[in-house]
Amino acid sequence: MSTSVMPFSRSRSKKSTIGRFILQAKRQARRGALGALRAGNAVLGRIAPGVASIWARRLFLSPHRAPAPLRETWWATDAVETTLSLADGRRLVAWRWGCGGPRVLLVHGWGGRGLQLGALAAPLVAAGYEVWTYDAPGHGRMPAQRWSLPEHRDVVALAITALGGVEAVIAHSMGAAALTAALDREPGLEAERLVFMAPPADLFAVLERFSSLTGLPMAVVDRMRLWLEARFAIRFDRMSPLAIAPSMERPLLVVHDRDDREAPAAEGAALARAWPGAVLRTTVGLGHNRLLAEPMVVQRVVDFVGLRRMAADRGLAA
Repeated sequence: MSTSVMPFSRSRSKKSTIGRFILQAKRQARRGALGALRAGNAVLGRIAPGVASIWARRLFLSPHRAPAPLRETWWATDAVETTLSLADGRRLVAWRWGCGGPRVLLVHGWGGRGLQLGALAAPLVAAGYEVWTYDAPGHGRMPAQRWSLPEHRDVVALAITALGGVEAVIAHSMGAAALTAALDREPGLEAERLVFMAPPADLFAVLERFSSLTGLPMAVVDRMRLWLEARFAIRFDRMSPLAIAPSMERPLLVVHDRDDREAPAAEGAALARAWPGAVLRTTVGLGHNRLLAEPMVVQRVVDFVGLRRMAADRGLAA
């Protein structure tokens, strides 16, 4: 594994005093509401663990829908909005940039949207690729529904197949975990190069973060996990990216920020160490989502995706 730190410069927007006050007030209100939820969940977990585990399932399987920023609308203007028809009959809202050339698939994470990765589209098209992304069921423009990692895994596999295979897949957050599980389950999936941006490595650590965020005791979360394993016929220990990584052979670039509060950078580093030949690039100050649009990160990702084509053009082994 090779590793490096990617510096960057971030301009700070100047807000008025009133604007800063309003923003701070909103943040404090959200923190207060979250604190009350945590306290209530902690009490429920102590006095009624069975009921609390059912409530935990509902929370865990309900992706949060954050408002889409205006930049995603801008990225969509260069795309063709279409549908991606899957072999199981489902039709996903999808976007395509470019026409012709090797295909690259962009996969969003839990609670995300396909257009979140839209900053990558134009540079990839300029490099000669056709770029696709989609909203998974229960996300973005798709109707609300319960959603799980096994379903995320199945949809990304079906999407790759529907596209006739792809040159590369660039996946964010839990999208990387879903893709790893898909490749483990279906080794014949055609995806030559992989990029994971802010990936989790250990699903048990994901559960611990869920417990901390919601205030639900770990005993309740473990009870929920056992239900999920029975419901979806999975094992969290076998489905964790860290457990699958040693058997993977596809070229992988991991990009992770040291200030990521949703998926700690240590997990991305651990995943890169466990994945044979993986390359790790670390940023500072971008957090979990901002690295998706940081120009230096975007260029590094495009360069990595293009390595196979460059090698082929030179008559070298990819």
